[in-house]
Amino acid sequence: MKIPLAGVISAYLVITGCLSPTPWWEKDLRTWIGADAQELETVWGPPARAIVGKSGHPVMVYESHTTINLQEEALRDPSKMVSDRMPDPGTRIEDLDCEMYFELENDKVVDVWFDGAGCQVIPRPTRSPGP
Repeated sequence: MKIPLAGVISAYLVITGCLSPTPWWEKDLRTWIGADAQELETVWGPPARAIVGKSGHPVMVYESHTTINLQEEALRDPSKMVSDRMPDPGTRIEDLDCEMYFELENDKVVDVWFDGAGCQVIPRPTRSPGP
């Protein structure tokens, strides 16, 4: 039985897309699940606002803004080939906005999610084991 090359390539792209690793900052965001609201606010400061989530629980919303230089980001990307062509003179600066949501239940973070790009996540401090 012969399988068309296009079918093999399509299957590979679907599988690798589904198995793509979670970005480091998303992992850092998820470490906040289980934290109490006081710890979150001590590290992150007061939220930009608080809303009521779909479940009826309070959600603390934090915002971040990042400005990146696209030319510098392209130079840092190890998958990009170095070229002898002049860079595109178009816009090189991009503004990224992100909102991060921390849903609380009984003053504990039970869920986290984000909307946007360029999220500036503050990692949850690790606790050293006690004596």
